[in-house]
Amino acid sequence: MNARRLRLFSPIVLVLASIIVIGYRNLMATEVVDRVSYFPAETDQVLNNPYMGFVIDARNKEAKQPFRLAYANLTWADLEPEKGKYAFDAVERKFQFAFWKTKGVSLILRVVLDYPTEVEHLDIPNWLYEETSKKGVSYNLAYGKGFSPDYNNPRLIENHERLIQALGERYNNDPQVAFIELGSIGHWGEWHTMDEGSQRIEFPKEDVTDNYVNHYLRYFDRKLLLMRRPHEIALSHHLGLFNDAFGSHESTIDGFLKWYTDGYKSWLTQNDQPAMPYFWKSAPSGGEFRPDVTYLNDSNMEETLLQSKLTHVSWLGPSAPSQEPYGGRLQPNIDRFLKTIGYRFVIAKESHEKKVRTGNSLHVKLNIINRGVAPFYFAWPLELSLSNEQGIIVSRIQTNLDIREWLPGAQEVSHVLPIPANLAHGIYIVNAAILNPETNKPEVDFAIDGRSSDGHYSLGTVEILRK
Repeated sequence: MNARRLRLFSPIVLVLASIIVIGYRNLMATEVVDRVSYFPAETDQVLNNPYMGFVIDARNKEAKQPFRLAYANLTWADLEPEKGKYAFDAVERKFQFAFWKTKGVSLILRVVLDYPTEVEHLDIPNWLYEETSKKGVSYNLAYGKGFSPDYNNPRLIENHERLIQALGERYNNDPQVAFIELGSIGHWGEWHTMDEGSQRIEFPKEDVTDNYVNHYLRYFDRKLLLMRRPHEIALSHHLGLFNDAFGSHESTIDGFLKWYTDGYKSWLTQNDQPAMPYFWKSAPSGGEFRPDVTYLNDSNMEETLLQSKLTHVSWLGPSAPSQEPYGGRLQPNIDRFLKTIGYRFVIAKESHEKKVRTGNSLHVKLNIINRGVAPFYFAWPLELSLSNEQGIIVSRIQTNLDIREWLPGAQEVSHVLPIPANLAHGIYIVNAAILNPETNKPEVDFAIDGRSSDGHYSLGTVEILRK
């Protein structure tokens, strides 16, 4: 390059460099001056949030520990004492549906055809027992006494579909019913029959049990469904799973966890069943404790917490320590457990413009941490709002953010909050809340300070300027 071309080129380079430097400084100044950040204080308290925690028997009136879920075993004998005549009102009184609705407690339902007890009995209606030609096995086992129907019987399958259809018409659109555990098959609806010894009860083949599952899929298409173990049909329809032996290392780590992580060969049907390692991302991991409160003793606590983390459990019961005295010797460990399972949302940081003029929008960013082991499984809206110094909300918007995507770990989300054109100049507070779509009121607590009496969480402040 000759000297003349160099002299012409140098001023151009200097001008461009100056523009870049000035632009960079302006950009940095905008970021520093124009946006502010707020870092809420995280709390360590137990949050009694919906759809997680301990589950109690719905026939009870109360528990000594916090809970938001109640469980109902619905026997076919109770549901349909006469063919085609459903005793829904009586069943709902038995399990106190109306009472729990006033308490904001959601329900988990399981249909049971065989529940072992200390006395001989039927859990299917007498008319069905006769209609299926009394085919099945009356048993007296270590489990207890009862009757295991012949699940292969076409009349049983046909009537089962009609029962599930009626239940679906009753509860599929009922928001109080949160989850359906697919019972119907096996002792306690746990998808197994006595499989050893001289009183072995044959378990139906998979093409038969799939019929029963399809009834639920067809008539409970608006509910989250759970199966006792991984099955091909559970994988293909993104079902949840429930572990009715939580706490036992053998049953949970060597059994339930390995089943859904690696797949397994069913000892009941000899079918290979697929792995479902990520089922918990779209449907819950639930169940109940194997009956033994020692799982929450100091000596077992770390194992219990490990099981909850590895299996991503959201709720357990009705076999659960919900009746342990509040403040008793197990309370510290119960609190640790309840703060681990399910979801636990923290707003670690909130940022927005320092000043904004009326008629414009505030651009809000939230850094969310889910410190729990599972997501929230319902499409509840996140609301952003603006309130004045008296706490009166002057602007609000239900965002289109999907909180079901807030998996364990951290994520950043953002949305705009409109500023009314007629708003007075002043300092306003940015708020966040997760709303129950049935009531349009906040109902999920964050693990942070700043909760108002109505459930909104106060975050940073913004100065509103008149246009």
